[in-house]
Amino acid sequence: MPLTFPSHPAAIVPLKLSRPRWFDGTALIFGSMAPDLAYVLDGSGLPVWPFSHQLPGLVGWCLPIAWVCTWTTRRAAPVIAAHLPAGGALALRDYACLSLASHRWWITVTSALTGAASHLALDRLELQIPAAEYVMHLLGAIGMLLLARHIGKHQLLRRWYGDPPARRARPVLFWSVTAVVAVPAIAVTPFLPGASLAHTTGARLLCAVTAGLLLASAAAAIAVRDRRSGWVPGRRRAVDPQAASPRSRSGSRITH
Repeated sequence: MPLTFPSHPAAIVPLKLSRPRWFDGTALIFGSMAPDLAYVLDGSGLPVWPFSHQLPGLVGWCLPIAWVCTWTTRRAAPVIAAHLPAGGALALRDYACLSLASHRWWITVTSALTGAASHLALDRLELQIPAAEYVMHLLGAIGMLLLARHIGKHQLLRRWYGDPPARRARPVLFWSVTAVVAVPAIAVTPFLPGASLAHTTGARLLCAVTAGLLLASAAAAIAVRDRRSGWVPGRRRAVDPQAASPRSRSGSRITH
């Protein structure tokens, strides 16, 4: 079958490029990957396979998964982007712009469903033409790189959403948390049920790295916020006696 990433996203991103106002690009991508994310639960006994690859699963599995991933990514994007290299023509730090996306809910929903439907269509094509699998692997990798370069070179993210918000980088903290979360998850992957299946292990590795990046972004954001407020772990926050007092200087009780 085509790779969860980049083959499936590469097949659907051109829709965003052709009609940027019609589609939520983030939801398109996560929708195109959502059916395969069910493989993470292989061996759990939960009825997610083959449901995630069936028409009812578009709404019952793919839509909620894509919605949660889209919502989370938009909030984490500025911090993650601040810790990425510039990337030259790829303009990796411009992906902080994703936090500024304000698509209508129905655009996000239809984009997620369109992405998921494209996944099922590509899988059906591979079943009809088995040799197409390897072609899709190659075309997906080349296509995604060219699409990312096109988006970065022409600053499309800035044109669609505005200038990326600035975030202070905490590289030591960020990459330490990423490693602490992702490395153990990657290490246990070969011992989980279904590990011999390439698609199952691939989905789990993607989720392990993603979990590390998301938790690292949360840790870095909290650290920067606390530093701005002057809080240091182990030290009590300074309290303004006047603000803490229930009475004003004149002795009368403060009213609200």
